[in-house]
Amino acid sequence: MHTPRPESPRSANCQLLYFTTYSVTQDAQVLAAITNAYSDHPEGASLARIDRATGRMEPLAIFPGPAMQAYPYFARPRSAEPTEDYLYNGTVAKHGLNKSSPCLHPASENLFFVWGREDGWGMLDCVNLLSGQRRPLLEIPPGRCVGYTHLDAMGEHVLLSLMDSRILAFGEVRKNNQEMSENYAKYGLTTQIAEVEVATGKLAVLWEEAAWVTHVQYHPRRRDVVLYNHEWTWPLGTERIWLKRAGEPRVQMRRPGRAIQFRASPDLGRDDVAHEVWQENGEGIIYHGVRWDAPGHPEQFVGRAPVDPDLPLQEISIPRDRPSFYGHFIPSRAGDFVITDAVANEKGLAQRKGNLISRLNLDWANGTMEVVPLCESNTSWHTQDNHPHPVTTPDQKEVLFTSDCEGVRRIYSVPVA
Repeated sequence: MHTPRPESPRSANCQLLYFTTYSVTQDAQVLAAITNAYSDHPEGASLARIDRATGRMEPLAIFPGPAMQAYPYFARPRSAEPTEDYLYNGTVAKHGLNKSSPCLHPASENLFFVWGREDGWGMLDCVNLLSGQRRPLLEIPPGRCVGYTHLDAMGEHVLLSLMDSRILAFGEVRKNNQEMSENYAKYGLTTQIAEVEVATGKLAVLWEEAAWVTHVQYHPRRRDVVLYNHEWTWPLGTERIWLKRAGEPRVQMRRPGRAIQFRASPDLGRDDVAHEVWQENGEGIIYHGVRWDAPGHPEQFVGRAPVDPDLPLQEISIPRDRPSFYGHFIPSRAGDFVITDAVANEKGLAQRKGNLISRLNLDWANGTMEVVPLCESNTSWHTQDNHPHPVTTPDQKEVLFTSDCEGVRRIYSVPVA
């Protein structure tokens, strides 16, 4: 295994952008990072660029206080009940940076992000990583809040999930995650799937979904096909992944009755399926799932859903001699390998958490998987900020990830091979 290389300074907490977006420019020379370096609060969240050659970090957008409340950063306090402690995701405020929202277009080096003003309105801004030039694109009314964002291939449109802001109050008092989507349905709330034209700031609502949607992703080669989710909606194994083509009914990608190759599921609905991302040729969707009640330790699997709904799902389990837990899975462009933070060695198994960054070599024709550990991450997994969220560089030669293994949250890199 490799020794990971630190990419961010030891003097401040830093983390990658969310793993459905790149965090580095096309030439892999400049990183985009979320950091507390320029904030007054220890859990502050500002945006910065890091020159990978020199290690120098410079601010791009400074916010003095903690991040604004948004999915999954709800204003849920710490709990005296250990079984509820996973619901805490750090200190948040009613304004500041939406840490889930930043999205980078590597070629243009434009970074898009949402932040909240003190008057309750949200803003979608764009800042260039090299020039530092920043401009506003869109005002977002207080009745809507943003989950994750996504860019089309040319970097000319931003895709948004505009959730009903009442979800924030649900998150603040929840006892579990399931009641979030149940309340969304109970009160008849909707999510607007919308896009913003970068050149003009013009907003177009593509459709309204009668469900809580957080993750939205354009098809890699066309804007009229959108991959999206129903967040924390039960049954998790069948309600999570959806596809919508313009002018056509939505398609449930993992649904009861769809055939599965290579893996047998006792109950599709009881599988916990999440973190869906496009295969970059647009022919399939890569996701991961967990069967939590498997003997010994969870059964993790990587799935591929062909866009053609008549073709079977393909699901390959991580070998049982490779313990794995909650984690994230990001595919190569061809889908022939997947990078994950879920696999554990003996130390991770004892702590019941993934502590390795690994490459999963997948043979979709024969349903086999080779697990190749790249390095240890040894992160605490405490709050969303310390999840590794591994992602490749655009040239797919390196993996970037976040870890607080040294007591400070830092960004690291490791070779893919």
